[in-house]
Amino acid sequence: MDTVDMDELTWQEVGNAVLGGRRTVLVPIGATEQHGPHLPLGTDTMIGTEIARRVAERLGDALVAPAIPVGCSHDHADFPGTISIDSDALTALLSGYVRSLDRHGFEYVVLLPSHGGNFPPVNAAAPELARDLDAAVVPIANLDRYMDLLNEGLQRAGIDYEEPVVHAGATETAAMAAIRSALVHEDRAVAGPETLDSRAELVNEGFDDVTESGVLGDPAHATPEAGEEILETVADAYAGQVRHERRALGDEE
Repeated sequence: MDTVDMDELTWQEVGNAVLGGRRTVLVPIGATEQHGPHLPLGTDTMIGTEIARRVAERLGDALVAPAIPVGCSHDHADFPGTISIDSDALTALLSGYVRSLDRHGFEYVVLLPSHGGNFPPVNAAAPELARDLDAAVVPIANLDRYMDLLNEGLQRAGIDYEEPVVHAGATETAAMAAIRSALVHEDRAVAGPETLDSRAELVNEGFDDVTESGVLGDPAHATPEAGEEILETVADAYAGQVRHERRALGDEE
């Protein structure tokens, strides 16, 4: 099989893949929201999809479902282009995904958010989504760990910089430079605040009250090489976590 992307396959190819042992499907859960003046609105979705592809390739028995390109982005709502849905709408959308994938024989549905606002609703919804289904629903949704892995990738690339809160700064800019460099407008990049009192400050006040540009951190530290290291670091860790979760659920692997 030349691709792990379900939306590039025919229905027959997907059916044969499941019968042939591709028991796991990953669902990237992204967003359409501002990422400063230098990154596209689809940044979270593109990064999540690329991570999911790399995880699927490492597992060897997985496919990647079409990404969910919208999420809970109300704290970005005042920036043009941002599209936000509430947690109930996201849960309903996930329910449709999970039930469809369960019906077609996948044994493990891995939920992989790559936008901070989606982590809490995904974790809250996962147990409910799994009820009355044959498939196990596995959320890979620890936001602190995700940000730690992004920063770890920077350090592995030899960049002495760490982002306390990730949004349109060095890590995401680097990842996008590795994925689709043509969409990174380096000449428009500006630095944003380096510190916040808490994440609640962003949620309660909105990004526009904290950063005029929509950026947190400094994208000037980003390089395509660092982006590749970031993507590999996250994919390695997530593939290991999926394997661990499958073993805990009784997988014979």
